[in-house]
Amino acid sequence: MREVVAILKSGGVIIYPTDTAYALGCDATNQKAVEKIFKIKGREASKTLPLIAADAAMVREWAELSEKAEGLAKEYWPGPLTLVLPVAKEGLAQSVIKDDCIAIRVPKHETSKKLSAELGGPIVSTSANTAGKPTCYSVESVKESLGESFELIEYSIDEGELPALPVSTMVKVWDNNVTIIREGAIAIVV
Repeated sequence: MREVVAILKSGGVIIYPTDTAYALGCDATNQKAVEKIFKIKGREASKTLPLIAADAAMVREWAELSEKAEGLAKEYWPGPLTLVLPVAKEGLAQSVIKDDCIAIRVPKHETSKKLSAELGGPIVSTSANTAGKPTCYSVESVKESLGESFELIEYSIDEGELPALPVSTMVKVWDNNVTIIREGAIAIVV
């Protein structure tokens, strides 16, 4: 794990498993590394990238959680619920912020939580595939999806074939207003 964290700290991009699929990751505070992920995925620059945090305390450090957001976090974290929340402080790469908000979650998967904990901050967690192509549940399928762009990745944590689970549910919480952005693994009633 130390080697992977050193790669993240030096601005590298990795592939790692989460509780929903394999993801492309980098240090969320490193703008150049974040731009590299956009290039690898072929993702539109107008879109943002979701983040993973080690725990709810780390999320509170970087984002503002209203009473409603705290309730959702308590009920569904760790797990496949991404909350879109107002940014609490400066320091994140500009490309992970949209409309003064970040999309962040605490996963169930131990490897992804440990990466964030050992880095000491959030990591980018976008599906490891070319934008618009199917989600990948093995490193082999990531290689196929990314093609030549796979060579731009510094490290892959291969935990074999992951179960094909739905993407995380994405919910925007501003003050105590809740808007479902993407239906996914968790059914939220607003």
